[in-house]
Amino acid sequence: MNTTQSDRDMALETIPEFSNLQVMSYLIMTHHEFTRNIMEEIAELLDQARRELDNPPPELAELTGIWTRYQSEMLKHLYEEEKILFPWIGETTQGSRSTAEISKTYSPAIHAMLTEHEHHEDEIVHVRKLADRLSIEGGYVPVLALLAYKLKQLDTDLREHMEIESKLLFPRVLGDKV
Repeated sequence: MNTTQSDRDMALETIPEFSNLQVMSYLIMTHHEFTRNIMEEIAELLDQARRELDNPPPELAELTGIWTRYQSEMLKHLYEEEKILFPWIGETTQGSRSTAEISKTYSPAIHAMLTEHEHHEDEIVHVRKLADRLSIEGGYVPVLALLAYKLKQLDTDLREHMEIESKLLFPRVLGDKV
């Protein structure tokens, strides 16, 4: 994501005015792409740190141990949003079915996504703590400083993404019954 903080702030102020299709497009084009790219960068930095450091901090081993699973689960979640959930939500704009009908049909899927968000939120809190400790422990080691920075960028982006879905998009689809 090549936007400045002021661009992001302006987009967040404008998003409530977007249609559901525009919100989903925004999420895919900014947050999903950013998440895929930065997660790959983080995986590469983890590999680089393991190769370069003779005496790595314990946080690096812990993060390495959870990263592959975390990355895999997150990529699966993004895929499911793009290929399953968002197309369902798109039906609300076609007008062939009412929001109440779609809500009844897709409410379980949306609630499952919210549950996944809570699970991912718990995981990112753990990753955030590791990033904070890496930042302190490895502040003078370039690869660790960059790794901590990238983890914090991911954390910020994921929290923003989940907020847009949980507080704007999903309530619209479910008629504020999230």
